Order: sequence, then C-alpha cells, then structure tokens
Amino acid sequence: MATFRELLITTESQLEAADLYFGHGYFDAHDEAVALVLAAEGLDPLTGSEILDCEMSDTGQQKLRGFLRQRVSDRRPTAYIIGYAALGALTFSCDKRALVPRSPLMSVIHEGYSPWFSQAVPERIVDVCCGGGSLGLLAAYHSPASTVFLLDIDKGALALAETNRRGQELPNARCLRADLLATLAPDSVDIILANPPYVDAEDMSNLPQEFHHEPRIALAAGDDGLDLVHELLRQAAHVLTSHGVLFLEVGNSAPALAKSYPNIAFTWLELYNGGHGVCAVSASELKHSNDLTDSGPSQV
Repeated sequence: MATFRELLITTESQLEAADLYFGHGYFDAHDEAVALVLAAEGLDPLTGSEILDCEMSDTGQQKLRGFLRQRVSDRRPTAYIIGYAALGALTFSCDKRALVPRSPLMSVIHEGYSPWFSQAVPERIVDVCCGGGSLGLLAAYHSPASTVFLLDIDKGALALAETNRRGQELPNARCLRADLLATLAPDSVDIILANPPYVDAEDMSNLPQEFHHEPRIALAAGDDGLDLVHELLRQAAHVLTSHGVLFLEVGNSAPALAKSYPNIAFTWLELYNGGHGVCAVSASELKHSNDLTDSGPSQV
C-alpha cells in the first residue's frame, strides 16, 4: 500500500516528466497531481494535508493509473478527466462540450465591475458565448439581486450550462440559446461578460495538444481572431443601457482588435489573477462609434 504523500510525489514527477501544458485551470504539475489523486479516491477537492500519511485504497490507485494514462498519453486536460473544474468560489461540471473554465474575467466579477460600472447593482448581466456557464453563474452567485442570462448558440454547451445552473441552485440565472446577443431587447443590459472564440489561425496551428480536446467552435475565430467579435460589438452597442459596460476577452487578438477600431477607447485591464487581452468598453463608446452600425431588432 502507498500513502497519499507518496502517490502525490510520484504523480507530480510523472506529470513534470511528460512535457505537458499546464493552463486549463491548474498552475502546474503539483496542482494537477493533487486534483488527480483526490478525484481518484473520490475525495472532496478541498481535502487538506491531514490525509497525507493515510494509505490510498487499491481501487483509488488503479483509477489514478488510468487518469495518468489519459493525462500523459492522450494529453487530456485534467478537468475533463475528473469531470469538474473550479472557477473562483464555485465548482462546475466540466466536459468536452465546453472550454475548461479559466477566464480571467473572473477577476472583474470578484471586483464587482468596479470602477468601470458606475451603478450600485447591475440589474441585468449577460454571459455571452457562455459555454458551460461558469462566468455567468459566478456573476449570479456574487450578484444575487441581478438577473443573469447565460447565452450560447451551441446546444451541447448550453445543456452543460443548464446542468451547472441547476447544480449551483441560482434562481437569478437563466440559460437561453441565442446567436450572440440577438435575442435581447434594446437598452436592456447593464453588464456583458464576453469570452467569445478569439484564437487566430496562426495561434490555432500552434496550440498545445491539450487544447485540441476542447471544442474547436469555442476557440477558432478566423485569420485575425475577430470573426465573431465584430458582430458582438455591434450588438452590444444596441443592447447595453446608457451606463452599461462590455467586458471582453480576446487574448492574443488584442492588437488586431485595437487596430480594427482605432476610434474606440478600449481600456485594457490588469487583473489580480493574471491573464491578458481583457478590456472594458463603455456603452457610450460603442453607441457613438462611427465604426459600428445598429445590429437590428431584438426580441427579449
């Protein structure tokens, strides 16, 4: 029999030796080793050091070996192997229908959208391209007085978001199938959280193997990474209230966005949890931009 301490050490060593990419919700091999070992034994992910010198069950060790084969040989992200991932204060069901939760927009939610949103409490928040719903549900958790809509065009992703919504028991959140923001009424949204596909063609061709287990539709966004962003900006100008704010993640496509819209004042954010290519832009900037046109009638 082996103790948890011994198995954590050997698991971490195997992960480090395998030349893996760490970035799908875990910082390094140690973090992933802890997650894999605890999940293999069926323990709570917040289990502490009190178990280190206890022996792991034979069943748990066998399951751990299977987990390691998937992680090392197949390069599957740990979150997909164990079936869940944490973002901020919440833990979400996680599978290949949506990206592994990891967006730096989490920091914006934790900061209460300050100082960019001037009102005390946002009445309506929208998580567009919500995937498994982690950002929108985190927003609903931190703003119980707000109504939060989780929008995605992909049925599989939205089904996962609904599973997570039910699991978190957040009555102020609602999942809707939508093409970006097209179902929303004019001047009806205070906060838009947007993590759309934004990986450009060059970056897509160079992504580590771990990313290829995630849905391509949630990553690839054409030559400059802005295929969906152009329409998203037009629609955001239409649905945001006068004091509303769009928080947009575009990663490495940030230079392309700035170049495409030189007359829009994007505020590029430095977030306490790290991340790059995240900006805030006010409704006023979008509504008065000559680069954007009305996105047309909305419904909800």
